[in-house]
Amino acid sequence: MSNALAAVDGGHGGIRHLMIPGPCRLPPRELAVLGRQIQPHYGPEWTADFATVHEDLALLLGADRTYLLPGSGSAGLDAAFFNLFEPGQRVAVVDSGYFGSRLVAIARAHGLDVRVVPCEPGQPVDPARVDLGGCDGLVVTHVETATAVRHPIEELARLAHASGAVLLVDAIAAAGGEHIDMRAMGVDALVSASQKGLGGAPGLAVVALTEPGKQRIDARSVRPPTWYLDLARWEHAAAEDDWEPTPVTMPTSLVHVLASSVRRIHAAGRENWVAERAALRAECRDGLRRLGFGVVADDEHAANLVVVARHPRADELCDRLLDAGVMIAGGLEPFAGETFRIGLVGTAANRRLTETLLKEIERIL
Repeated sequence: MSNALAAVDGGHGGIRHLMIPGPCRLPPRELAVLGRQIQPHYGPEWTADFATVHEDLALLLGADRTYLLPGSGSAGLDAAFFNLFEPGQRVAVVDSGYFGSRLVAIARAHGLDVRVVPCEPGQPVDPARVDLGGCDGLVVTHVETATAVRHPIEELARLAHASGAVLLVDAIAAAGGEHIDMRAMGVDALVSASQKGLGGAPGLAVVALTEPGKQRIDARSVRPPTWYLDLARWEHAAAEDDWEPTPVTMPTSLVHVLASSVRRIHAAGRENWVAERAALRAECRDGLRRLGFGVVADDEHAANLVVVARHPRADELCDRLLDAGVMIAGGLEPFAGETFRIGLVGTAANRRLTETLLKEIERIL
């Protein structure tokens, strides 16, 4: 393994350099925050800090309300489904790949009547193929991690609103790396997580709403059949208690790390931050092409935080890189076994690291 690679990443154990789509490794400032002594999840200081991170997240996402829930991004998706829909309602779900299929499974677990919207592997969903007749909602990944495809959210929002359906977007692999302005784009509800483009440690789900999404939740005939994931419970705690603003114990260290990372994005400027990641993604894809790889997703629809490349020995290449102390991710359905995935999140969103990774791949080949 090259000395440059080891020196830049700093690593831990045998993995000196982590370039998977998530979780990300933390820059020194956020790592230092994670090492601070534990703060209690109540009291005026915590309440003020907690309110500030919500304000920063809402500003970043163009949301009217945000909720931070202990758990993975999938917990946030469960919360969104619980609160937006009632059993028996019909939703159209875009099966965009591995994580699109997971959305289908989650919707069915919630007792919804699911209309699966097919998607050509490696291509964005065609809005003309989305039939929302009789549907209460449309659900789609903003970025499908398995294919590195960014889907046309604004077009889908127009379709959803024209039919009276609520739009729920899985932005776990998009927030912090793609242009997102929920109000301007027409997104009613969005879910993300702390450990990818938002640059935090794993363990927090983000649920964000615009006013139409909140109105949809308020229009439910009954409260959702969950205690922990009932967003009204979280909202009530934040509004009524200036001492303990949540109904459960919060992982305060994880919240502080996320708060620090989101402040970093705002300090750089949201548009500049996204533009930098788009430029890095283009450099990575171009470098792989120069090495003879095919890359999944047309440039026009290529995601900023993950690059997917094809190689007949993709799994072997992942193993060889891991032997050298470099971890990238193997392919997922629909391209399992024939692709590998490079994550450009956290400390891996770095031009020098990307160049060194490409040199490592060239050396192995």
